[in-house]
Amino acid sequence: MNSPFHNDSRWSHMRAPSAADISHLARKTWEKVPHSLRKMTGEIAITVEEFPDDETMDEVGSETPFDIMGLLRESDAGHPVLVLYRRAVLDYWVEQGDELSAVLTQVMVHEAAHQLELSEELVAQLEAEIEASAPQPRTVQ
Repeated sequence: MNSPFHNDSRWSHMRAPSAADISHLARKTWEKVPHSLRKMTGEIAITVEEFPDDETMDEVGSETPFDIMGLLRESDAGHPVLVLYRRAVLDYWVEQGDELSAVLTQVMVHEAAHQLELSEELVAQLEAEIEASAPQPRTVQ
């Protein structure tokens, strides 16, 4: 089996993306989400936490903190805030093998669609638009 980890010293110095890394990538990724969705949500703040707290887990009926990758909520001031849960996002990223930006896009679109109560048909249209505009995934060789 030929793995990118074999005979490649680049991997020995890599680290998992930090909360700041994910926050930065999420902001850049959100800018590439279809304008129609961004217009519906208005400007959103993005924050990254390691895990959801117990209250959040109870609220959504989650059994483990890895079940929730993100939530779009209102801040105390009434502005939308997307909270991404770093460890769940990274776990899903590793399992799926997709680019991290693709995972973040999926989480952000899903959360916005849920909060806005969009139809499955509209969500499918948004996903198709995103897929059509996405660059092809790269692998380390």
